[in-house]
Amino acid sequence: APFYELIKELWPGHFAPTPAHFFLKLLHDKNILLRCYTQNIDSLERQAGLPEEKIVAAHGNFDGAHVVQSRFSDEREIQVDIAELKRALDRGEEGWQALRKE
Repeated sequence: APFYELIKELWPGHFAPTPAHFFLKLLHDKNILLRCYTQNIDSLERQAGLPEEKIVAAHGNFDGAHVVQSRFSDEREIQVDIAELKRALDRGEEGWQALRKE
């Protein structure tokens, strides 16, 4: 599926933080930054060293994953281990299909 192929390409490690990301870290280090709102999902703010508690990821990011309203559970949200998701994506369609069934 196109979504899973795109996620493989965007996974952290393929891109490096820009000077703007490091500027945010500098603001944090100087105790000027209250929080960082981002619409990006690439987690480059974290790679630049910004602490997780300062980041508000409007569309989510690669720091965590969850399933919303699974038909297999009464829970509203089920956390998915991010390393498990990465392994499934690395296996291609077979991997993410197997993870979907869990």
